Amino acid sequence: MEVVQTLSYEEVLGIHDLLVEDFARSKDPIDPPGIREGGALLESAVSRQHTGYGNELKYPDQLANAASLCYGVCCNHAFHNGNKRTALVVLLCHLDKNNWTFGSNIRQGDLYTLMLKIASHKFAPKRTSSDTSDLEIDEIAKWLRGKARRMKKGEKVVTFRELRKILRNHDIHLENPKNNYIDVVKYIWERKRIFGSKERVSRRVARIPYPREGMEVGKKVLRGVREACGLTEKDGYDTEMFYGGETDVSKFIAKYKKTLKRLARV
Repeated sequence: MEVVQTLSYEEVLGIHDLLVEDFARSKDPIDPPGIREGGALLESAVSRQHTGYGNELKYPDQLANAASLCYGVCCNHAFHNGNKRTALVVLLCHLDKNNWTFGSNIRQGDLYTLMLKIASHKFAPKRTSSDTSDLEIDEIAKWLRGKARRMKKGEKVVTFRELRKILRNHDIHLENPKNNYIDVVKYIWERKRIFGSKERVSRRVARIPYPREGMEVGKKVLRGVREACGLTEKDGYDTEMFYGGETDVSKFIAKYKKTLKRLARV
């Protein structure tokens, strides 16, 4: 059975906060921001991922689990405003965390329509008054199976902001930005004198192009950084170990800004 990586209450709340910050100076700010009912509705939405019987998850499939979280955040109205926007970014982050992405057949308009259908319960069967949430989540999961695909090995795209976080976990840092370049600096413990104590010293292992934090890192540059830092598969660091589950939320906000703006107006 596949392992499902879920999002925590704090991660979902953090995604909402980033959206609030991003839209603060736009024509469609998330106002008022924040959670409703002291966070109980958000807690309920997040807990859908963990619903189950004994040790068996109700949504053990990664895509169904992502659908359950997206549905919960959108339809629980956990936030005062921005529920559809938050739910979409939450969905993208859940997929990314489980190494799924959308294929080339997905368009921004498709995601806009998806969120409207979820919010208006268009995935529910017609002419029924009973709770249809399970049926709706199943239908959303079917939609995802037709649109999403597994990430290829080593395919994950990161921004410089995300790369900074990843490297920091390995005690490697991006420092000294100058003229659209930045140093990749590795810290080691070294004894400078025979009988002296060890000191933490820096060593520049690479200098790479650096346009700005939010830009994507080219695959050639990323491969060069991993080789220079000794973080490749031949060094014992596979893709999962290198990335360490980091997800740069701002990457999805920037990439799907057009759809998020449209959702803000409905």
